[in-house]
Amino acid sequence: MKANYPINRHISTIYRLSQAYFDKKLKPYGIGCGQQFFLLRINEHPGISVLELAQSGHYDNGTATRAIQKLEQQGYVRCEQGSLDKRVRRIYATEAALPVIEKTREITAIWRGKLTDGFTDEEREQALALLERMSQNARAFVRQGDGDPT
Repeated sequence: MKANYPINRHISTIYRLSQAYFDKKLKPYGIGCGQQFFLLRINEHPGISVLELAQSGHYDNGTATRAIQKLEQQGYVRCEQGSLDKRVRRIYATEAALPVIEKTREITAIWRGKLTDGFTDEEREQALALLERMSQNARAFVRQGDGDPT
């Protein structure tokens, strides 16, 4: 193993290129790569709250709220007041969102396929398992306070 393995550089490259790819492909729909995750989650979980949506992707409430506002402006989601707790807004995908959701699923499958091009099924599973562990380690490090940049 290399002594100075540049894992952060590779992760950063994949992240930046992923963002650019999704931005380009979703531009005709008026949303960026930041909103596509939220739209898919809302479609998969009709009536999800802002808090649940934020927690499902490890985002803060502000990020989730801004994404929902953008999607609502585009007509891709509608929000309803909660029946039991009026402070809770329930979010639903609209009919207008269906083509965007379909396109997002399509381009996600293409991108995922390109990232793992030439991998065996076992290598794909190993890559996912390793990335999941890295993500868990990063979250734990930050939660412990050791990863706080201040």
